[in-house]
Amino acid sequence: MNTIKIEEPKVCPFCGSPVVRMIEDGAHLYCSNPDCPERIIAKLNYFVTKECMNIEGLSEKTLRKIVPILGIKDWSDLYKLTYEDLQSAGLGPVVSANITKELTNSKTNAKAENVLMSLGILGIGKVNAKKLLENFKSIENIKNATLEDISEVVGDVAGKNVVDFMKNNTEEIQKVCKYFNTTYINPIEISGNKLYGMTILATGTLKNFSRDEIKESVIANGGTYASGLSKKLTFLIVGENAGASKIKKANEMGITKFTEEEYLNLINN
Repeated sequence: MNTIKIEEPKVCPFCGSPVVRMIEDGAHLYCSNPDCPERIIAKLNYFVTKECMNIEGLSEKTLRKIVPILGIKDWSDLYKLTYEDLQSAGLGPVVSANITKELTNSKTNAKAENVLMSLGILGIGKVNAKKLLENFKSIENIKNATLEDISEVVGDVAGKNVVDFMKNNTEEIQKVCKYFNTTYINPIEISGNKLYGMTILATGTLKNFSRDEIKESVIANGGTYASGLSKKLTFLIVGENAGASKIKKANEMGITKFTEEEYLNLINN
């Protein structure tokens, strides 16, 4: 059987800029030019999808029509659009009115996890976006979190993607986030108050709880689950294989440490 060797592309077929490999040893090649017209269309199209910001009327076809005319480059540029702008780009009055309304509604309807997911960070879909916000409470806290803390939640590869993305897109993220509530709203029902006034964090592997479950347990018992180590912690629950650097830092900060069994005794007695 004859095989044809496919040569890996070196440049973007749309703008001619060099392509880069975003995930080591993976088959993921991306244009390195942030101003590449096709990259801009792709990121905006993902941002407005139903799974992300759910802005009806801004289809890929419509974006391809208005983006070059109106000079749209960033997510925040969408929220500067007026009815008159859309009409000047060739859209009809009904479509222009509907898109303007959808953009306005998304400012109040979008949840923080939708905003985070819509940024298009590799490895951060619906599940991981929610995990990050459940742990760090806001997009601002995620921006300020360490690689170690983020990786504990979403893994090493996705964690590095988050840190790199936040570092390289700081200004653009700040611009778009000002339009939304980017603080996570916790849906967990509080059923007790044994941990009222306490701020708690867990590290390592626990026998009776997953990472999400221990957080839910703390909140359900009236406590606050922290996004990282701080002097505000009431205590740190230490499970198996806890990171040595985190334990060392906790000791230096004088943070009280609990075993999982001690935590269970506290909430059950």
